[in-house]
Amino acid sequence: MALGDLRGAATAFVGLTSLWSLGALGAAWAHRDQPSAAWGWLALGAALRVAMLFSPASLSDDVYRYLWEGEVIAAGLNPFLYAPSDPALTPLRDAVWAQVNHKDVSTIYPPGALWLFRGVVALTASPVGWKILSGACDLGVAAILWRLCAARGIAAWAPVAYALHPLPIIETAGSGHLEGPAVLGMMLSFTFAQRPGLAALFAWAGASVKLLPGLVILALARTPSRGLALGVLVGLLAIVALGLPFVDAGSALGRGFGRYYEAWAFNGLAFSFLEALTGDGQRARWLGVALGGLYCGNILRQGPSPDRLMLHVAGALLVLSPVVHPWYVLWALAPAMLRGVWPWLVFASLCPLSYLALAEYDVRGWQEVWWIPWIEHPALWLSLLVWWARSTPPSPG
Repeated sequence: MALGDLRGAATAFVGLTSLWSLGALGAAWAHRDQPSAAWGWLALGAALRVAMLFSPASLSDDVYRYLWEGEVIAAGLNPFLYAPSDPALTPLRDAVWAQVNHKDVSTIYPPGALWLFRGVVALTASPVGWKILSGACDLGVAAILWRLCAARGIAAWAPVAYALHPLPIIETAGSGHLEGPAVLGMMLSFTFAQRPGLAALFAWAGASVKLLPGLVILALARTPSRGLALGVLVGLLAIVALGLPFVDAGSALGRGFGRYYEAWAFNGLAFSFLEALTGDGQRARWLGVALGGLYCGNILRQGPSPDRLMLHVAGALLVLSPVVHPWYVLWALAPAMLRGVWPWLVFASLCPLSYLALAEYDVRGWQEVWWIPWIEHPALWLSLLVWWARSTPPSPG
């Protein structure tokens, strides 16, 4: 099922994923009232992920950045100090370097991700190696959903939908995004929520790859314990140890992320409203952070479970962020399936529309298709409203 180079066939790809999404949703609908599903569906999900390994990572260049930064670390250099375009790295330039995006931007990744890059490069400099890691981790997420949904009485539609849906398959086994290992860390922290020390370790493990899972600890902290304190301390010390080789970058540690935060905007509808309201992109970003912080703070005040907190955090991030790449949706999709919140499947099915920006990329460069966010985001908001109305019990009288 190798799909070939999709960048030059973006329109056909969007059509394919639309049909694929309908197939996954149809399988989920067939299991809407069933308490469990045959493991054969998970096996099919595994087969689809294996098949995607043989397709080139043509929808995103991120995997080449991962491999390049692994090569930089292998050479004893600090990717926080040296952007790929830095003349000091000229002797390292190879076929991987030629594929790296935004060569003037230094790394934006936490230390756990950097050491994963280094570990994969020690085995292979091929994108397939990283895609195997990301796809295997995502299959682990699907297996965890299978187990936890059955234990919680969530109907089988949820794990079936995740196992078969094109978005997680394409973004992990197909493009090799970091969400594979990072979301797995978050899901493992949910799995061991009754053992808070172990849950904290998994949350830190996820946060060392991408920062978001670290917020799980805020939900765990509502029931303090010695085990939790030990897990938090050990995890924090591990992250410090992973980061020590890079601290010589000093103030440059946040340089790459600062460039990303200040300059990038893509596929975010609510952000465009905030930008119009404030008249300035930076003020709009900070207003979005403030609104998201207030919303998530209110959720945290209610004493949520880790998965409920992370669903709301990821949801707020996706609604308010200036950048909503399709792979970011995995942060909400996994906990949403665990809680039976189907509207995120609607959003996951529509987000591949944003890849239409690649349809004329070679001719016109990167140009966002303006109407796509106006389909994706209102569909999510309307679906959430319907789900909320159907989930809220009627008032007495």
